[in-house]
Amino acid sequence: MASNKTTVYYAKSLSDVLFHLKTIPQLKIYAGCTASDKLAPSSLIIGKISDFLLIDKHEHFIEFGSGVTLNQILNLGRKRIPSVLYDAAESVAYPFVRNIATIGGNVCASGIRHTLYAPLLALDAQLELQNPSNSSFIPIMKFYSVPDNCIISRIRIPSEEWDIALFRRTGPENIISDGSASFTFLANTHKGILSDLRIAFCGLASIRSRELENNLIGTKLPLSDKSIQFMLIEASNVFAERTAGIKVKKIF
Repeated sequence: MASNKTTVYYAKSLSDVLFHLKTIPQLKIYAGCTASDKLAPSSLIIGKISDFLLIDKHEHFIEFGSGVTLNQILNLGRKRIPSVLYDAAESVAYPFVRNIATIGGNVCASGIRHTLYAPLLALDAQLELQNPSNSSFIPIMKFYSVPDNCIISRIRIPSEEWDIALFRRTGPENIISDGSASFTFLANTHKGILSDLRIAFCGLASIRSRELENNLIGTKLPLSDKSIQFMLIEASNVFAERTAGIKVKKIF
């Protein structure tokens, strides 16, 4: 008969986390636990480890430890972080949930991509993956899930200025379901020309197409009917390709 026993471990430092990752197979890590109603058979609670709570602002980017809560992000103020990240964090559930939900947990949540994923994808965020042997940053565009024996320790977000920065969320309020999705649009213009563009859509699938963006960069503004039609067709093709085999509910 299969055992339903759950063994819970607690870590007080990064060294503790790395030791447990090295010695305990199939270990599942939890921080705020807002996305889980049941613990895995082998669970590690990382709580308030200082290494994961750092917020470090540099000239060209800002770094968040994976244990930084959404309210801590909001407390920085909308003018000190990318506005789409602020708007996304503000749209999550209720204040008491945002007080325990973490940026790392939002990124790592399995299944539906959670609310912060679209802005992080559009902003070209990088994730620091750390295991008992080493650590390295990878672009979030290349992230699918946390590899075995690894933890996301930091999220690095470029702090570029954007002329247009929009975040929108669809689906039910305050919960994540199959109908949940988030959208981020970033654009810069120069002398009536679209000089840079980022579009990200996340829900059942994570969608961002550099090919689509590059095809539109350099276009004169306002966009012509032909350019808009091209964008809609290309976006539809990308969406169909990325969601192939996924049962997609109508969310608009």
